[in-house]
Amino acid sequence: MTRIMILFGALIGLVGVGCGDNPGGGGMDGGTPDLTEPTGPPIEIACADTIDSIYADPGTLPADKGAIIRCAKDKYLSASQLNTMLLADVPFTARAVTNGSHAYRVLYRTERGTVPPTAGYSSALVLLPDTPRATKLPVVVASHGSRGQCPTCAASKEDPFDVGVNPDFERQVYTLVGYGYAVMVPDLAGYANYGATGNPPSAYDSADDVGKSTLDGARALRKLIPSLLTDKVVLVGHSQGGFTALSAAALFDSYGADGTLAAVATYAPTWITQRSYGAITALPGAFPFMGSEGANAISIWYHYTHGELLDGPGHGGDVFLPAKRAAIKDFVDNAGWYSGTPPWATLYALGSTATDIYDPSFTNAIGQYAAGFAADCPTDSTGPLCQTWKARYLADRPHLTATEAMVPNLLLWGDTDTSVPPERITCAIDRLKGDGVALTVCVAPGVDHGGVVGAKADYVGDWIAAQTLGATMPAACAQNETSIMSSGMLATCATIPPND
Repeated sequence: MTRIMILFGALIGLVGVGCGDNPGGGGMDGGTPDLTEPTGPPIEIACADTIDSIYADPGTLPADKGAIIRCAKDKYLSASQLNTMLLADVPFTARAVTNGSHAYRVLYRTERGTVPPTAGYSSALVLLPDTPRATKLPVVVASHGSRGQCPTCAASKEDPFDVGVNPDFERQVYTLVGYGYAVMVPDLAGYANYGATGNPPSAYDSADDVGKSTLDGARALRKLIPSLLTDKVVLVGHSQGGFTALSAAALFDSYGADGTLAAVATYAPTWITQRSYGAITALPGAFPFMGSEGANAISIWYHYTHGELLDGPGHGGDVFLPAKRAAIKDFVDNAGWYSGTPPWATLYALGSTATDIYDPSFTNAIGQYAAGFAADCPTDSTGPLCQTWKARYLADRPHLTATEAMVPNLLLWGDTDTSVPPERITCAIDRLKGDGVALTVCVAPGVDHGGVVGAKADYVGDWIAAQTLGATMPAACAQNETSIMSSGMLATCATIPPND
């Protein structure tokens, strides 16, 4: 039992803290827009919609994936303002940015991760630099980390509601534009026009659902500024956004993005086995809500949003106790990372452990298999339910094809990360290496889950330039996967649950 508890202690990594290991940090408000906005790269379509309209009913959807439905001009932030933002709240040791950011918000057409596929739409933030890093730029798509699935949680809004995770997000995306790239930042389908008929919430870690929104984001950026872009596509993500970026990479051959996948860079990606979110039900005592907040919130978001997307409206609550379904829906619709007073109060109101919210029929069906205590699903009447969720867990950590694996892939991780600890980032590395990925690992000493972004943003910017613009490759990081230690020893993947 002691060994099981130790291994489960590293289970999801997102236990108690979230994307930034920074529960008290505030978001970085860009402040008053600069009234002396210089001329940046021109948007090559009409862009005169209101910001509110980006999140409203899109009307009849266009046929083309990535087609722009609406476009609104947002504020300009100078390089000086960006550097002030980047230095706020938590450490930022990467070099200063030299470009201001011309921001737009768009709504574009995508496809949902249903079977068969259905049409969808995603809101997004678009950031363009004062002076592009080159005459022609790659398409850069940046994927946000965990924020919650609610409408206020949309990353493009940078709402103070998500004060706990805004700093990590802003350091990831504003450094990219500040170093001279044009950046598409999808919210993912489901956030805009939240709750409307035919528009289920974004399915947390659904590889198809988030991957398609990401790849269609690349198409959308190409429609906005075609004259500025090459055919190369770069995917960047942090934490859950690392999962999103890798999922999009795994879909690239089959779904495409009207270009060529040139590079993938992820900060502390949660590229773990998705059965982790069902494994919590097997040992609820190891994961009390108080102390394992992130793990339990993600488990709720994963199962509820998959039910809504794949089983139909109103079925997100099927795996939960009937008496808790309304409260679970309210949590998904209204709660973000750390939300409530005190933080996570809305989670604590649901109960104390997974036993208090999940229906025993679901726990009995999936718990032992998900944790790896049983080799497969039960053969009794609970077997079909287990098989359904087993298939979903496996589909949500897709393998990269041989072609996709050839694309240069950079994984960055901070050696004080407690959100994706050594035993879990090693699982991600093992899985990528098992797929034959052209992987480079960069370990940043003395920084945590969010700190790795502030420490290595300039390295990522230079690495992208080397992969896409013919620039000199930055010097290799001083530490790599051989520096990932646990209890004084080289870390190995914790295989409860199995690393499939």
